[in-house]
Amino acid sequence: MEKLSCKERFRRAMRHQEVDRPPVCGMTTAATTELMDYTGAPWPEVHTDAKLMAKLGLGAYPFLKLESIRIPYCLSYEAEILGANVNLGKKNSTPMVKGSKYRDNLDADLELMDEKEMLRAGRNPVIIEASKIIMKDKASKELPTVLGVTGPFTIAGHLVGTENLILWTITEEDMAHKYSNFVSEYVGMWLEYVDKNLGFDTIQMSEPSASWDMLSPDLFDTFALPNLKKVYKRMDDTMSILHICGNMLPMLDNMIGTGCTGCSIEEKTDPYQAVKKANKRSALIGNVGVVRPLLQGTPEDVRVMTEKSIDAGFDVISAGCGLSALIKKENLRMMAETTVNYKKKK
Repeated sequence: MEKLSCKERFRRAMRHQEVDRPPVCGMTTAATTELMDYTGAPWPEVHTDAKLMAKLGLGAYPFLKLESIRIPYCLSYEAEILGANVNLGKKNSTPMVKGSKYRDNLDADLELMDEKEMLRAGRNPVIIEASKIIMKDKASKELPTVLGVTGPFTIAGHLVGTENLILWTITEEDMAHKYSNFVSEYVGMWLEYVDKNLGFDTIQMSEPSASWDMLSPDLFDTFALPNLKKVYKRMDDTMSILHICGNMLPMLDNMIGTGCTGCSIEEKTDPYQAVKKANKRSALIGNVGVVRPLLQGTPEDVRVMTEKSIDAGFDVISAGCGLSALIKKENLRMMAETTVNYKKKK
């Protein structure tokens, strides 16, 4: 078939339509210190400056050859708005939640803000303005655009302590539902605004606290799946990618059951078994290892693992999780070049 644009290739791959090759994208957090130096847009300043945020996102393709534009760069901006205390980190580290107003008052009333308040809250104005800058740039017409968001169960853990939330799924179900349901109302309102106003091709939602390491499949279906299904239904035109860390093969059916367009999974999940199990019910994104080979391996190590993900049949090639800021350009470019030049083994 004829060569496709990066955006059309991504859209077709996400829907299991014929493509000339897989897209290669920065799907989870996609920035490195070298990219920051190249663009003149370093962390932590990027997190609170719309022009810098957009500049860093737009630099991923020319510098790293990742065929996407992805903002922002953390899993904390929603929790911060809802009452968490956040340290914005350093140039080589992402923002981190350091506590919240609810941890000392778990019985506090939960009141959902309205949309007008949401648009003024926290870092949302920065993200909205950065999105507008990106959508005005010609690159957004050629490359898939990705907005990173955090899953309701993970945000709830940021508010009350992940260890408390996980324990409550067994000992105090009402408390687990109280916080995760409250957060899902906020996430749903945000995603509805994103869908109707910001113009992204897809949202990429990270839900690490709902991994198989944390929840059994039954607990996932009780405490995470209903809210994920609910928030995805708030979007009409924007695709959805659900990322969960760890070996998710035992819970791949649960991930697909949320109704997401695609599942992003780590290298801990065997790519061949994942493709067989997914059976085209959802696009698969990943699963080149972030630590090995991208951070600690050689370009040749990256080539070998990238070819494995492609050969297995992953729809979109990407790092298996958020990039370490210390990954070298040579390794990320090798992931991209391997995908672009890959020839299917006979």
